[in-house]
Amino acid sequence: MTIFLKRFSILFVLLFFFQVSNVFASESTEYILIFDEEIDYELLHSLESIDVVEEFTFFPGVVIVTDDRSVETIRSWPTVSSIEENQELIVESSTYANWGISHLAIPSSWNLGYTGKGVKVAVVDSGIAPHPALTIRGGVSMVDYTTSYFDDNGHGTHSAGIIAANQASSHHLGVAYDVDLYSVKTLDSSGNGRLNDTIRGIEWAIKENMDIINLSLGTSTPSSALKSVVDYAYEQGIIVVAAAGNKSKNTATPMPVEYPAKYGSVVAVSAVDNRNRIASFSATGPEIEFSAPGVSISSTYLNNRFASLSGTSMATPFVAGVFALYREAYPHLNGKEIRKLAQRDAFPLTSSRDERYGYGLIQPPTKIELSVPRSLRGTTISTNSDDSALYSLQWSHQQADRVAAYQVYRNGQLIATVRDLYFEETLIPGDYVYTLTAVSKDGTESKKSSSLSVLIPKTEVEPEPVPEPSEPEPEPKPEPTPEELIHFSDVGESFWAGPHISYLASNRIVSGYADGSFKPSAPVRRGQAVAMIARALNWDTTQMETNFSDVDKEYFASGDIAHAIELGIISGFPDGTFKPNAPITRAQMAAILGKAFSLGTDSTIVFEDVTTSTTGYREINQLAKLGIVTGYDDGRFYQPSQTLTRAQFSVILSRVLNVDLRD
Repeated sequence: MTIFLKRFSILFVLLFFFQVSNVFASESTEYILIFDEEIDYELLHSLESIDVVEEFTFFPGVVIVTDDRSVETIRSWPTVSSIEENQELIVESSTYANWGISHLAIPSSWNLGYTGKGVKVAVVDSGIAPHPALTIRGGVSMVDYTTSYFDDNGHGTHSAGIIAANQASSHHLGVAYDVDLYSVKTLDSSGNGRLNDTIRGIEWAIKENMDIINLSLGTSTPSSALKSVVDYAYEQGIIVVAAAGNKSKNTATPMPVEYPAKYGSVVAVSAVDNRNRIASFSATGPEIEFSAPGVSISSTYLNNRFASLSGTSMATPFVAGVFALYREAYPHLNGKEIRKLAQRDAFPLTSSRDERYGYGLIQPPTKIELSVPRSLRGTTISTNSDDSALYSLQWSHQQADRVAAYQVYRNGQLIATVRDLYFEETLIPGDYVYTLTAVSKDGTESKKSSSLSVLIPKTEVEPEPVPEPSEPEPEPKPEPTPEELIHFSDVGESFWAGPHISYLASNRIVSGYADGSFKPSAPVRRGQAVAMIARALNWDTTQMETNFSDVDKEYFASGDIAHAIELGIISGFPDGTFKPNAPITRAQMAAILGKAFSLGTDSTIVFEDVTTSTTGYREINQLAKLGIVTGYDDGRFYQPSQTLTRAQFSVILSRVLNVDLRD
């Protein structure tokens, strides 16, 4: 069975763990139903014709049994991503003459379009013979008896076929059959060669800008000159792959890795059989980086023939070919980065790096296409006297654990790369359109999100009438009373948080925006939260310098932040920032308020979704005990990591300060 199928079978066991207990009518069919973000139980229960058999563990999907007539109804549900009939799977036999191709699941990479096209590979060996299954782009001979780089031994031709055979009609396909293949002859007809010839061959490969060098050769004697040339090749971005070495006798005794595979700049390869057992002849040691098929490998040979050979020399070109696929798949990565990526994606044959298998069985690149960032929304945080505005974008993403960064586009142009689920910038009045993409840790960028249109208006100021000289100057308007401050254009008398917002506004703890709104649905920022708490506790703080790179003296809450840090109520980030404009979550809110107002803690679990690993879980429990926060009827606090809105924060803060306002 191939490694690809083994991986699938493991997944199969994990996903189909639960037992089926119901018996269904014969006319019903099993389907696999996948939802966009989470399983919609309400919809599932709305159709009597649906029986839920199983739930998957790692994505929002279920196995259902239903009749064919209900399928179209299910397809129309807005939260459904896909529905497909449950299939029966069979083990596929290999259709390739070289069993290692299927064993390493190389076709899965071909199906993505990666065949090594445009990648230059040098086989430094006994040469490469003309063969109907091989296309040789060029080469050089370093031996003293011929200027031809054609093979007169067979070894180099066999290695080349594992990498680049391209005769599909006979099922002889190499790992990267579209590479630009170059023959560097440094070994003679007996398979032997001089060290200096191999060194000169590697130098030729460097000068000709090869991407990968295959060295299915080695020696038990170290060489400073050999080390120098492979080190230099690696520094130039070339991936050098070499055979670990073969035992000539006494296979029961371990044999150390040979040179140049032993050098750190070189990828050392051991050989395994079709059951992933280390080959009896293979050298082993801590330098082994990958293992690959090396027993009874069929490949191209002399006189237009094919032959089956065994050895670490056969395993090495498998790894070289896979690296050619990585080169094509990740052209923006250098050799060192590709090497680390291959280490990460190797199929482990032991629990940790091993002297027999290294990181495990080499695997071809299979890029994971990231989903598109969702729920793109924006908020104007503040406006300035010149009508410019600090604008904030927020979004969500199901695969956040796979994301290295998000790309923010404004009006079609890339303007920022961020790691958090929000972005802020100051905009002058005008029309803007934002889109987002997610970038995976291997550099793959997702498709663009849906667009968000933004209008930053410019205030039209009418000129004040100039009074006639004879008219007296108008009396100045009196200062507004606190009661006048509580009437916000977007907070009506019937608004659920209206009394709480009014209470805080009348005590000058919260305020609205220049346009007369409160923006109750906008997220509360870290800086805003600290400032509100400071006003509520009557801290006597003035603006001051802080130890944070993103909070200077001019920031309105700089003094409040410095005091809160001193009291241990809140903390900054390891990179020396405070992130004053970052949204605050429901759990973070509980932790900060509990400390600021000395409300105490309670370790008794109150909510099903608040565990001992939840930030501020003791404070959340204490706030619930005091009646300041409440959960839902199903026993949940509901998404402790959810961003807190200005209205929600106002309600909770006013309850802390004023018992009479509690619902």
